[in-house]
Amino acid sequence: MSTANTDKHAASVGPNKFSLNATQLKGLNRLGDVMIPGGDGFPSFSETNAAKGADRMLPYMYGADRDPFKMLMTTFAYLPQPLITGFVALVSAHKKVPEPLAGVFRLANLGIKGVVHSLYYSDLDTSSGNVHQRMGYNPTINTESYEAHLTTQSGEPGVEIKKPN
Repeated sequence: MSTANTDKHAASVGPNKFSLNATQLKGLNRLGDVMIPGGDGFPSFSETNAAKGADRMLPYMYGADRDPFKMLMTTFAYLPQPLITGFVALVSAHKKVPEPLAGVFRLANLGIKGVVHSLYYSDLDTSSGNVHQRMGYNPTINTESYEAHLTTQSGEPGVEIKKPN
């Protein structure tokens, strides 16, 4: 049984045993700023405080994925920025390396991009940057229109009446 299943509500209670420590948060912010440096009116990764959102996903990761990720973030906290940039460029060049190394690079590329981009574009901390506002992304649900769509000829919500052809 996965540890994530035994602590399924850990993410909803704030910092927990899976949380990133201050050093790991620093590493994630440094990686994020390499990938999303900001500009053109957009905040950088670290300016959005997006790294704080990592604690929401870490309890749901398998330990075999979470522990190496945390170790990598610790490493990034101490590496010079050019080496972090080099690492990102290296794993992004997976098409230029032979298998099976290409497979490892693809997974690393997918993993780091997935974490950084999902945290940034989730825009959880709108107090410092508001990525969605800058993008012009304002999702709304028009419940009135939705309910009208569900209402059928008989006036019963949620029941679809099909006429024979």
